[in-house]
Order: sequence, then structure tokens, then C-alpha cells
Amino acid sequence: EYLPAVAHRLHSPRSFGLETAQGAFDLTTHTLLQDGEEGFTTPGESEKAEGESPPDILVVDDDPANLAAIEVALGDLGRRLVKARSGAEALRFLLVQDFALILLDVNMPGMDGFETARIIRGRERSRHVPIIFVTAYIREDIDILTGYALGAVDFLFKPIVPEVLRAKASVFVELQQRTAEVARQAGRLRELERREGERRLQEERQRWEAESLREENRRKDEFLAVLAHELRNPLSPMVTGLELIKVYGIEHEGLERVRTSMERQVHHLIRLVDDLLDVSRISRGKINLRREPVDLGRVIEQAVENTRPVVDERRHELEVEVCPDPMRLMGDSVRLTQVVANLLHNAARYTEPGGRVRLSCGRDGEDAVVRVADNGRGIDPEMLGRVFEMFVQAENGGGGLGLGLTLVQRLVELHGGRVRAFSEGPGKGSEFIVRLPLAEVPDGQLESAADEPGEGEGALRVVLVEDQDDVREALEALLHGWGHHVESAADGVAGVELILERRPDLALVDIAMPGLDGYSVARRVRAQLGSNAPRLVALTGFGREEDRDRARRAGFDAHITKPAGPKDLRRVLRSYTDGPTRDRHPNVERQAGESPGAAGTRGR
Repeated sequence: EYLPAVAHRLHSPRSFGLETAQGAFDLTTHTLLQDGEEGFTTPGESEKAEGESPPDILVVDDDPANLAAIEVALGDLGRRLVKARSGAEALRFLLVQDFALILLDVNMPGMDGFETARIIRGRERSRHVPIIFVTAYIREDIDILTGYALGAVDFLFKPIVPEVLRAKASVFVELQQRTAEVARQAGRLRELERREGERRLQEERQRWEAESLREENRRKDEFLAVLAHELRNPLSPMVTGLELIKVYGIEHEGLERVRTSMERQVHHLIRLVDDLLDVSRISRGKINLRREPVDLGRVIEQAVENTRPVVDERRHELEVEVCPDPMRLMGDSVRLTQVVANLLHNAARYTEPGGRVRLSCGRDGEDAVVRVADNGRGIDPEMLGRVFEMFVQAENGGGGLGLGLTLVQRLVELHGGRVRAFSEGPGKGSEFIVRLPLAEVPDGQLESAADEPGEGEGALRVVLVEDQDDVREALEALLHGWGHHVESAADGVAGVELILERRPDLALVDIAMPGLDGYSVARRVRAQLGSNAPRLVALTGFGREEDRDRARRAGFDAHITKPAGPKDLRRVLRSYTDGPTRDRHPNVERQAGESPGAAGTRGR
């Protein structure tokens, strides 16, 4: 035990060769003259700011002269040396910072180098820091094996050659620096992968949500279509029955008042169903405007005629200022009439009975301007910006679903126009102003209004195919009342046989029938009779644009949405169609392998 200690003390002053002995001695002397801890790096001083480069080198030796000499030898590495005089002090440094390399003396009082290394290797944070043992002991294999077993990367024996120390230290420092860079790059890569994963997850979530919304919208549209069909079917015999009372001239005290009230309420219900479906169509971009030259004056006349019942019911004074000059638009006359009628309905509902409603039209530059004003309830300033939103109504709403103004805005925008609402507040009335672009349309291009056919026109032979008894019997009675010859069938198969046998002028065919649906009836009739087939009119509760297109492709000449009003029926009786008929027959859509029950599962 004595001899190794003597060797250690003798080797230490000579450890870096004669060429550095004087410098080491001078520096050691200077160090020893300093106060105990002066000149040694403290944990606080050794902490690196985040983002700075590599850790420092930790030198552990109980001899201040050795510490000073190693500092001189490694001074040009560009690394700061943290010096510890014992294993315990070295462990305190390791608790607060990381190091690129540890130069660890083996023979130290108290905790020797091997025990210090064992503790260093036992901590996760410092487990992989390279350790070079520095010793002045005799080179016994057992000690070297012990060092390597504790994770030493190398041994340096005193006296140490400075060049060798610098070379080995620089290798491990550079290795540690590259390892740290690899770790940083791996961290960046993991962060990029995490962000990319989050982005893909977000995109997938958005795609799933979009698909879910599309699926929900599709189901909603299907539900609305079926709902409208189911609501319209029971309305059909009611509308037809009310018309029959007029046709048969039935007179009874109070009957006319009851009939008028029922007719008004039935038409209101029909309008609610139509508004609901129209909003769904517009939201999906499914409304196709049938643009043609339109006279704004005729649009206003038709809108006033349509809304006269509700205005009269509430005893309003309706003031109509006709257009001073002919104003021509390129638009859909039915939809433009709907715009003005909806505004009039809205004014009538939100004005107390006995109020005043004013409708006017004029020109402002290249725009036609339609104004609907009333002296009714007015609009709260907070509601003014939301009146065109779907399902928005005032708390004391005037009935309806809150869709009328939404339709007004959407339809006006589809025509390239704009609409605005004005009100000074509750109780001060409101005004809606619609602006639509004018068009240059020669007089000859305007379609003349067709006169309504009278009941005394020539009788037609009509076949009615309808599976619902109430609808069929009421419609058959109405057509008989108008003087036509009517035969009916209660299902598609019987309907085809009756049409082929009787060769009528016109066939009214329901679409949603069990067994053989209306589309199949039309195809079979066209296939059998070709150009000699009668005019075929689809009679259905499904009124979407795609339903109309499907009816045309199946071979129908016209499409009437239930409940069929007298005007619609009279139009088709006068050869009024939705478009060219005979030219379409050769291209009737065929369904290969269609069975009689192909559509029997559709909602009725």
C-alpha cells in the first residue's frame, strides 16, 4: 500500500514531461496561493444556456497541481474545464449539468475513482458519458480490467504526454458533440413525425367529419323528400275535394266561408312543405333556374294574386305601385314570383290586423328595384343582421318555419341581385329592398301569359293510375266534373293494360306505387306504343329537380307535384308540358332486367 502511494506522488509532478514541468509548477504554486475554492468552477457557473453547444470536460483529481497541469494541456481544445477535487464533488457537478468527457483520477481519498465511476454509471443521465481513468499506479491487469468493467473508455498512466491527452480528449469531445447532434436531429425528426402525424390525423378527422356531414345531409334530404311526399299525398284529396265543391255548385249556409278557410290553410301547408324542400335544394346547389325573358310587372301581378288571401284574411290595406315602364329581366318567372310573394307574406304576417303594406317597383340605373314596406312590428337592431338566416324568427313570430326570407336572399343572389332589410326598430315597421339586374329583351321574345282554360273545352279521354283510393276517387270526380271521360286503375300493371287498351289522350300516372312504379309504367307504354303513346303526366309527391329529371328520362311529358291544383291540371289537359315530348320518346331510359316490383319498396 505504501509503494503505490509513493509512486503516485513521485509521478504526479513529472506527469507531463520535463517540457511542461516548470509551467505546471508555476501554475500549481499560483493555485495553492489562492483561497481554497477560488479558481474552481461552481455548478451555477457551469450551466449552459439552452441551445448552446456541447457540455464541458470534468476533471476529477485530489491534487490541485494535477488539475492545473491538465487545464494547461487541454487549454487549446476550446472547451471549458470543470474541476473537482473529490468523487463527491464530481457527483454534485453531474447532478446539475452534462459533460462531454470525464477525466477521473483513480487514487483519491474517501471515494476513489472506481467507486465514483460505479455511481456515475448507475445514473441514467450520466451512464454513457465517456470516462478516461488517470492513474500513477503500477499497471496491473486486475486494475485495468476493473476500470473497463466500470465502463472506462481508456486509461492514461502518469506521466501523461500532453499531446496524447489532447488527442484522446479531442476524439471523445468530438464524438460526444456528434452524438449530441445526432440526438438533436433525432429529436427534430421525432418532432416532425409528430407534427406530420398530427396533421394527417387532423386531415383524416376533417375528411371523416366532412363525409359524416355529407352523409347526414344526404339522409336529411332523403327524409325531407319522403316527408314532403307523405304530407302531399293526404293533401291531394283535400285540394281536389275543395275544388269539387266549387265545380258542383254546392250551396249551403256558411259552406263558402268554411271552404275558403280550408283552402287557405291547405295552401299554407303546401307552401310550408315547398319552402322546406326549396331551402334544402338551394343549400345543396340543386336549384336550376329556368331563365327566360321576364316582365317584372307580370311577376308582381302574380305575386299579389298569390298572396291576396293572407292579406285579406288579416284585413290589411295593400297598396301596389305598378312599374312606371316595362322592366325586362332574364330570370325564372316562377322563382321571381316566389321572391316577391314571400316578402308580401312576411309583411302580412308581421303586421297587426288592419295594417298597411306597400309594394312598389322602379328603376335605379341598370337595376330594377322592388320595395316591400309595412307599418308592422318592425325589427330589433340585433335581429336585423340575422333576418335572412335559416329558421330565424322573432320571439313573437307570425307563423311559418323561418325559411321565407332565407329563400328570398338565396333566389335573389342566384339571379345576380341583392336584398337588404331596413327597420328603425320595434313597432316602427320594416322595408325590404330587392335589386335585380335589368336585361335588354325585345318585346317579341316575351312569352305571353297563357289564358286559363275553361271548363267547357273539348272533353278528353283520360286514364288515371293511382294506388291511393282517396286521391284517385277525388281526382276522378273532379275530372268528370270538368266534363272529361275518365277511367282509372289502382296499380301499375292494371294501368299499363288500361292505357294500351283504351289509347287515351292523356294518362295521369302516380310514381310511387307498389308492384310496378310509375317510371316503369311510362317505359312500358313508350316501348309498346312509341310515337302513338298518349301524353304521359307524372303525378307524385316527390318534387325535387332530380325527380323531375328522372320522370323526363322515363318518358313522361310533364310532372305535377301533389297536391295537384286546378291550374296545374288544366295546363296538362291543354297539352301543357315541361318540355319537348315527341322528340324525347326515342331516347326513353331503359332499365335492363327491370322487374315489375323494381320500385315497390319506395316510400309512398
